[in-house]
Amino acid sequence: MPKSRTSRLRALAVLVAVTATTTLAAGLPAHADSSVDGPITRSEVLTRAQSWVDAHVAYNQGTRYGGYRQDCSGYVSMAWHLSTSLVTQTLPNVSTKESYSELKPGDIMDYTADHTFLFAGWTNKANGDFTFYAESNPNNPTHGPTHANINSSSIEGWPTSNYDAYRYQNIVDDPVTPAGTVWDRTRSASGGWDAHATEIDDNSAVTAVASATLPDGTVHVLTIVPGSGVWDRVRSASGAWAGAATKIDANGGITAVSAAALPDGTLHVQTLVPGAGVWDRTRSTSGSWSSSTQIDSNANITALSSSALKDGTLHIQSLVPDSGIWDRTRSSAGSWSSSTKIDDNGNISAIASTALPDGSLHVDAVVPGSGVWDRTRSSAGTWAGAATQIDTNGDVASVSTSALPDGSMHVDAVVPGSGVWDRTRSSAGTWSYATNIDSNGDIFDTYTAGLPDGSMHVGTVA
Repeated sequence: MPKSRTSRLRALAVLVAVTATTTLAAGLPAHADSSVDGPITRSEVLTRAQSWVDAHVAYNQGTRYGGYRQDCSGYVSMAWHLSTSLVTQTLPNVSTKESYSELKPGDIMDYTADHTFLFAGWTNKANGDFTFYAESNPNNPTHGPTHANINSSSIEGWPTSNYDAYRYQNIVDDPVTPAGTVWDRTRSASGGWDAHATEIDDNSAVTAVASATLPDGTVHVLTIVPGSGVWDRVRSASGAWAGAATKIDANGGITAVSAAALPDGTLHVQTLVPGAGVWDRTRSTSGSWSSSTQIDSNANITALSSSALKDGTLHIQSLVPDSGIWDRTRSSAGSWSSSTKIDDNGNISAIASTALPDGSLHVDAVVPGSGVWDRTRSSAGTWAGAATQIDTNGDVASVSTSALPDGSMHVDAVVPGSGVWDRTRSSAGTWSYATNIDSNGDIFDTYTAGLPDGSMHVGTVA
């Protein structure tokens, strides 16, 4: 049940191992964060390994795929992003030996005389259960993640005791992603803020959040739980929060989510799957969810935002590091356009957007060290040539925004260690000073939802 927050929550952390799959050309992932022979994260090693599984690369020591020899050690060399295909005897030259109990995703088990394979992760370490990737023989093309047990007498046809565990010298753990529970705070139509936030989701593994308000006044809060997928929790028009969230997407590799409600009462939820792009899922007015449709295959996207205009069109903004923000439109008839670049600042780290009652659209971007910048699309469809700096705090980490029926707009910025700050744009276009509406310094993500009655909800994850 919801409860009032009376003390600061400690942010939890989870390791997100991205293992989303997609069919890739030339035997390599759609993008590479690593350089040849350079540092590489465990999740990228697994993504590279999965690329050969998706491409059904056959075993053949006499041929190469994507520049790497098509055998067990060539496969490991590709996954580790080495400059050349090593062999089972030379893989230890670029790695360090470890015990079986220390194995982590991206490490290998190597029988130097004959065979090697990639360790993908423990499924039950206490029992010795794990999964792995391997390129084995002409009758068994690249496969994985395959289940095995470390206590078995043999693995991949060779005695388990013949294998030693090794860790690539340049492999690094993935960044730790903060996680926490979800809290909601209300601003009344008269402008007063609730004294305390209310916990609406006690799942402490939530890593990201988004929201959308339907025309009937219901609010949908979408949360990401790594390894589980996306969950939807509803606040009714009468103000009651559903006792439980509903899973609407079981893809455990999703890293970002956005949502927007159309005037006809349908709800669109966009999800980002690293390596596979952006997918859109629809909730009908009757409450049924559709399957996901891929609307953008750009594997380099890192963040999303979305807004629906009063004419029934839907705008999706995608952030591409070193490139900027791209906007894609879904017409009121349901057809998707190609993407248009609306901001070429390659340093942007987070985005949010909202549509005003007059048909204009605002996109807010966080530039580390600089602050928050607002860019407008007029009701006629013209994007402003330049963004306007609305917040000079260079420590802002994330942002959310929403419009109210009176034409005003609220931008809520998360400042680590300080909390959430709310800034208002009046219907006349004047920006206010920021007000600290939540001083919990552990907050790392937020949503903003404006309701038809003029009230507003600001949610936080901490």
